[in-house]
Amino acid sequence: MSEAALAVSEIDKLCTYPGCTRPRRPDPATGRPSRYCERADEGGGPIHNRGTAWKARRAHTGDAPPREDGLTAPVSMARATLEQRLSELPGRFEDLRQYLDGVVLDLRAAGDVEAAGSEVEDAHREALTKVTEAERRAAAAERTARSAEAAAKAAQEEREEADALTEEATAEAARIKADAQAEIAHAHERLAVAEAGFAAKLAERDAEVEQARRDVAAARVEAAAAVAAQNAATAEAARERDTAAGLRQELDNTRRDLQSARSEFQAQIDAARHDLQEAAAEAATIRVALAEARAQAAAAERASDSARESLESLRGDLERQRAEAQSEREVLRTAHAEQLAQLQRNADDRVSVLTEALHAAREMARLALPTTNTDEQ
Repeated sequence: MSEAALAVSEIDKLCTYPGCTRPRRPDPATGRPSRYCERADEGGGPIHNRGTAWKARRAHTGDAPPREDGLTAPVSMARATLEQRLSELPGRFEDLRQYLDGVVLDLRAAGDVEAAGSEVEDAHREALTKVTEAERRAAAAERTARSAEAAAKAAQEEREEADALTEEATAEAARIKADAQAEIAHAHERLAVAEAGFAAKLAERDAEVEQARRDVAAARVEAAAAVAAQNAATAEAARERDTAAGLRQELDNTRRDLQSARSEFQAQIDAARHDLQEAAAEAATIRVALAEARAQAAAAERASDSARESLESLRGDLERQRAEAQSEREVLRTAHAEQLAQLQRNADDRVSVLTEALHAAREMARLALPTTNTDEQ
């Protein structure tokens, strides 16, 4: 076997990952022969396999687009920028075809045997002493041809690998599209269910709002009744005040009458004393007049006592009426205050219940809307 054939045989046993010189190993997943060592570099990096070698060659030729760190799986990259990659596939295939056509032309130029023979003949014509050098150059040309053939074979394999990756990416894109369509259909179903639930909740909230309006109207009617009761109580208190004023006026009149009676009684006493003094000289007539005066004085005293008792009774009646009026006013005021407090509590309870119901409806609507927006997205 020639030296060139041995070199090609040794090259065929090495990993074809760019820059790797380790021997090839079988595919750990299938056990089939592989063109790669299936190991990562000692300093770190991706495992040498078909996908990573393809990306490394693209990066080496400057055709690889910028990628995020850690995205080494071609399927993941295809998912990340599927539409862009699919739109770039025709151009990439065209570039690859042009590249392979150039490689084939280079191989043809490098493996041109006639050109090699021409060079040998020229070398023989130039000098017979350079025959050995010409043979060495011929051997180098043969090795170059072998290397070119190996490169062409590797390029063909790379093309096959690129086609396989393209098929995988296309299948993955179809699967992703089917999954996306299924998710969209499921999202539409969830959206329809959410819309139906939201419509039901909205109808329930409208019913609660209508009931709240009716409750507010009833509360307003009750408040109006309470105000009317308060006005009636105020009018009754005014009448009580007028009655008390009349009693006071009557008491004042009674006091004036009593004072007048006292004045008259005092005048009578003074007249009786005057008569008694005038009748001192006339004893017989004075006794009769004195007896009459005593009788009149007793009657006047009884009248005074009766007037005094009437005044005390009137005062007692007035005090009782005042106490009763005050008690009735306190009872009315307390009842009115309790009615107002109860109405206020009822109104506050209704407002609190309605506010909580409204807040709950708004919260449920707010929670339903972001879920709907998320499903749509």
